[in-house]
Amino acid sequence: MKKHSLFKIIGITILVAVILTWIFPITFLSYGDIIDQGRHQIGLFDLISFGPTTFYYLGDVIFYILIVGGFYGILHKTNGYRNLLDRIVEKFKGKESLFLIIVISIFSIISSMAGITTGLLFLFPLVISIILLMGYNKQTAALTTVGSVAVGLIGTTVSAINTETIVSILGIKYSSELITKVVIFIVGFVLLIFNTLSYAKKHKATNEEKEEDTELLPVSNDSKKRVWPIVLIIDLVLLIMILASVSWDSVLGVELFNNVHKAVTEFQIKEFPIFAKILGSIVVPFGQWGLYEFLLIIIIAAGLIGLIYRVKFNDFIEAFFNGMKKAFKPALLVFFAYFVLIITATYPVLLAIFKPLLTATKGFNVFTMSLVAFVSSIFNIDAYYTATSVLPYAITVITDTEVYPLIAVVWQAMSGLATLIAPTSLVLIATLSYLDISFGKWIKTVWKFFLELLVLLLVIFTILVII
Repeated sequence: MKKHSLFKIIGITILVAVILTWIFPITFLSYGDIIDQGRHQIGLFDLISFGPTTFYYLGDVIFYILIVGGFYGILHKTNGYRNLLDRIVEKFKGKESLFLIIVISIFSIISSMAGITTGLLFLFPLVISIILLMGYNKQTAALTTVGSVAVGLIGTTVSAINTETIVSILGIKYSSELITKVVIFIVGFVLLIFNTLSYAKKHKATNEEKEEDTELLPVSNDSKKRVWPIVLIIDLVLLIMILASVSWDSVLGVELFNNVHKAVTEFQIKEFPIFAKILGSIVVPFGQWGLYEFLLIIIIAAGLIGLIYRVKFNDFIEAFFNGMKKAFKPALLVFFAYFVLIITATYPVLLAIFKPLLTATKGFNVFTMSLVAFVSSIFNIDAYYTATSVLPYAITVITDTEVYPLIAVVWQAMSGLATLIAPTSLVLIATLSYLDISFGKWIKTVWKFFLELLVLLLVIFTILVII
């Protein structure tokens, strides 16, 4: 069962979500009033019907994981990719800890400032391969990658992607409590580096683990093969992702990309909007790009690598689909994880559960708000649903608008914290599946870091309330 523990834990989470609909009534806030529609229990056929619904609304994430798998299938076909990995490992020989620190720095800053979380899965196989080749075990690789994204989410600074709904509901500015956000980010960053390096030092990969790791690493290696095309293309893809995700308009007040988007889409030749037709009707300005746009960029990147390294068309198709096959299990787990979101969105019972907690004390309470935000994040994978499920009601109970910026910080930080251990955390579940790490083994790896973060966050929140 350990081999399929991730399916087991997600299945248990789905079951819990279903049982909640049998116990609690559907409850939601409508124009300031609590609407109680009574209990609407989910049955077996209801559950089966969620499959098509999940894929229809959230298929972009599943498809993204498969395409990333296909991209690495092409890289594995080229001798240059293994050559690149070996060169990086050789360059950091004796300085492996520095590499871990660099990765944590880059991933956490990107996650905090640009809001890219699922999109960063594009780089995970590359970074994980290097970490494994350095002699670290899989848990160290997972702690470095997943931990970085979690820290970025916990200490989100200028990204609107993960905070837009919270800011809108509370009616505050993106810049509210910015110093607090930076402090939280630094605390999480330092803690992650300390815990990762401590764990990595104590847990080197065994010979048996190294043999298992070979399944994740490219076999072919030709030291004469050029590596710069791969480096250039991967860097360009990452740069585009970052620039396309930064909230230029809403947070930074930069209108450049909106103006460029308008000029391109409205450009006409004899009254025919040529670029708008070529690009498609759903194209959006830089700063608002998401997985759909990233998908196209990655497919183009795979094609360029295939051309540069002269991969034959049939070999290209075969390698791409072989890579997608390896990504199928992570994609399938993400698909089932999304079942929980579909259940809680279709049958909203969380407000009925959390209402007593939010009204147990007068005004804003750090501990009850933190608990509500954390648990809500487990059942609502998406940042939008996490915020809209309970937060609108919370501000009808807490009328002191001066604490709203702090509520936003609490909500975002606890949502990010849930990324570390929630069975529905997409980045976590996809990474654990890719590395074949059981959920129990992961908890044993991360529990100390999780508790340290939790305690320090609660201390910070409490101090802010006092002052």
